[in-house]
Amino acid sequence: MSQLVKRSGRTRWLISSLLSSMIILNYFDRVAVSVAAPSIQDSFHLNATELGIVFSIYTYSYTLMQIPAGSLLDRFGVAWVTRVGLLIWSLLTLTMAFLQGKLLLYIIRFLIGGMSASAFPAASKATSLWFPPSERSLPNALFDSAAKFSNVIGAPLVAILVTRFDWRVAFLVIGVINVLFTALFWWYYERPNYHKRISEEELEYIREHNISSDDEPQYKLFQALKVLFSNRKVWGLMIGFTGYGYTFNLLLTWLPTFFKVQYGMDIMSSGLLTAVPWLIATFSGILVGGFLVDYLLKKGFSSQKVYRTIIVIGLCLGFAFLGSIITDNVIAGMIFISIGLAGISATAPIGWSISAEIAPSGSLSLLSSLVNLANNLFGGIIATALTGYLYDQTGSFTSSFLVAGAVLIVGLFFYIYVLGDIKQIGEIDKRNN
Repeated sequence: MSQLVKRSGRTRWLISSLLSSMIILNYFDRVAVSVAAPSIQDSFHLNATELGIVFSIYTYSYTLMQIPAGSLLDRFGVAWVTRVGLLIWSLLTLTMAFLQGKLLLYIIRFLIGGMSASAFPAASKATSLWFPPSERSLPNALFDSAAKFSNVIGAPLVAILVTRFDWRVAFLVIGVINVLFTALFWWYYERPNYHKRISEEELEYIREHNISSDDEPQYKLFQALKVLFSNRKVWGLMIGFTGYGYTFNLLLTWLPTFFKVQYGMDIMSSGLLTAVPWLIATFSGILVGGFLVDYLLKKGFSSQKVYRTIIVIGLCLGFAFLGSIITDNVIAGMIFISIGLAGISATAPIGWSISAEIAPSGSLSLLSSLVNLANNLFGGIIATALTGYLYDQTGSFTSSFLVAGAVLIVGLFFYIYVLGDIKQIGEIDKRNN
């Protein structure tokens, strides 16, 4: 029966597609700022350090809101928290098209970041509710790779809009798309037990094979944080994931500018060229972090060995992106960056899978938020701002890329030697709730 349901049941895969689409739109805004950065810089008369603030201020609020967002998701569920966040960040994105002055630019970017904070923890929690562990790697890979694929779609789209019109039109278009998607999400997403379009057979399959519950117990936030922060596995996962996140965020925000500076390309050319490494990274995350992991697990290989092997190989391949700073050939540079991004992208879905396996009952969103917090603290804030500062000081991206290489080494160490065995952390005490 379960094999038949696997083939015929499709509501959970439509949910996976919806979550992936949400992540694409969540990153559209960041891609737009990245591609349109030279035009925004000219429009607001920003130096490189100030442009770095535009990149990173979004992530200040995004990072600060991770723990509150994770706690809200565990308490009130994915549906309502995500609906509200989607609506507000969509309306704020529309206002980007009408901004005047640096202060308003900083404020709106800060607010958009805060309202976007629930996206990844929501996708992680929703995936754990809709998919059994044996087939969870692929949907994890799909929503994680959607962040890369947003560059494949968004970079050319924004480059065309900026070139033919201006950067304000690009944000107006993205804002309208976000509003339309918000209506779709509001209409279609719900938990398995309450979804009106799921078949009884598929619902029974999810209930039978999934260890995550629709009605997970609540916890006291500070008690939960104490349990999580006192566990070495949490630190191993958080800092290990940062090994991927630092390089990812650096390239997410600065890659078009890097192509422009390093190889003398215009906005249109750099925007189109940027799509190539991200397309390769998308396929790497889905094929390796998704299909291959699920295939190996179903063949009987232990998750411990599968996860560690791909993490080691992937992060080691990540160092290839450093080759782009020692070549003046744009094709060679693109190849180096593509290999590096493909390597680290294969490891990212594994981080979300590990979160689901080690999280105490009822705290998956909170743990996912902590992972995302560390990722964005070091990658989204430090990487983006430090890159702008180092470029102002040195006139090149060499030192920034070398710092990213050092963070890769740290991440690999924490994944292998601090995380330890991948098994569930002890329960959070709920007696005083």
